Amino acid sequence: MRRLGGLAALAALVLSSGAASGNGRFPSAGHVEVDPMDPAHVVLRATYGLVVSTDGGARWSWVCEEAMSFAGIWDPPIGITAGGALLVGLPDGLSVSTPDGCGFSRAGALEGKLVVDLAVDKTNPARAVVLTSSPLGSGFETRLFWTEDGGASFTDAEAVFPANLRGLTVELTSDPAVVYVSGVLGGPMPMGVVLRSADGGKTNEVTPVPGSDDTHGPFIGAVDPTNADRVYVRLDGAPGRLLHSADGAKTWEELFVGEGALLGFSLSPDGSALVVGGEKDGIWRSPAPAWAFEQVSRLHARCLRWAEAGVYACTEEVLDGFSVGLSVTAGSTFGVAARLADLCGPLPCPAGSTTRSTCEPRWPILQTTLNVVPCDGAGGGPVDAGVPPGEVPATEPPGDCACGLARGVTGGEAGVFGAALAAIGCIGARRARRRGFRSYEPRGRRS
Repeated sequence: MRRLGGLAALAALVLSSGAASGNGRFPSAGHVEVDPMDPAHVVLRATYGLVVSTDGGARWSWVCEEAMSFAGIWDPPIGITAGGALLVGLPDGLSVSTPDGCGFSRAGALEGKLVVDLAVDKTNPARAVVLTSSPLGSGFETRLFWTEDGGASFTDAEAVFPANLRGLTVELTSDPAVVYVSGVLGGPMPMGVVLRSADGGKTNEVTPVPGSDDTHGPFIGAVDPTNADRVYVRLDGAPGRLLHSADGAKTWEELFVGEGALLGFSLSPDGSALVVGGEKDGIWRSPAPAWAFEQVSRLHARCLRWAEAGVYACTEEVLDGFSVGLSVTAGSTFGVAARLADLCGPLPCPAGSTTRSTCEPRWPILQTTLNVVPCDGAGGGPVDAGVPPGEVPATEPPGDCACGLARGVTGGEAGVFGAALAAIGCIGARRARRRGFRSYEPRGRRS
């Protein structure tokens, strides 16, 4: 039997202790959502709920899973609509928050349906589409629902989908009538497909995606913001593949093949460049559509989101030194956006609100698990104020909340987890600093 090294052994000990988090998963972030109307409003989807900032990441607050009507191992699709309300997809419906995130209600039109994805119109955030795909007999009931009022009400698009289509993703375009859906057609030879609709989803043209099947499903990464026919699709599994269509999903071109799964992809806000990556591949960047891929970072990318503020990346904190980074250099270097311990409490809400009454009793366990040091006031803690973009600080920054992983831990099972996570987090951070995010030669072009 091959023996684990010190860092791997410690991580294995933590995971085997069952103290990873309330639902048994290692705490991490897996998605970044940015308010289309307010770039300072950022929401991180984590394995323990949502982490919310209203000031561009200076302070972070927590919304527990139970406030959104779910718990356990579920990574909900999320979106931010006009006014700041959150849409949260559930295995049995959709939760819609008040603009302040302090109250959640369920959308009646989607009750009992499995929400697999949703998309908010970036130019008109009051408009959004929700894709459901619920098992029905030997097939699936796949449907689209529209809102034009920020989630206050939903209307069935009366879309006609194949009965054997397992829906995966949905994406809107610069043309309000054009919408894309991806999924897998079941049968003796399962096949991944992209469906393009020119009438708001009522009718669809189905096109196979090369190299896709039930284990390599197609996920729509983006549609060019100025060209509704330019579509990007990422294939699930390893090796991950990135494909592109310039003719409305009629034909496909393979752009990039990863060494491992491609967990992240994002297009720049103007569509002129893209980033793609994963835990094995790091982050690669290319102009679009004059493809010229180069590796620009070795971060263990778990998600990528290119917003006006820069490129956000979810990472492996135990290896990279932070949970979410922000790059103002188009992915070449990253500053710290959030660490696991940069969290000071539940989202500050009025007494009697759903979020406060549900999350406050659960906060002490999460606080101990993540080894969070109390902050001065509600909300998230300060994150590396004054650190130049692209620089991971050589020492821990001042402040009550920043990097609480390196501070004292309490006893008990959660305390043991905190101590172990602190140790491997600091080791990983030191290794990342010694390694640096700039001092390497890119591995060349991929196409």
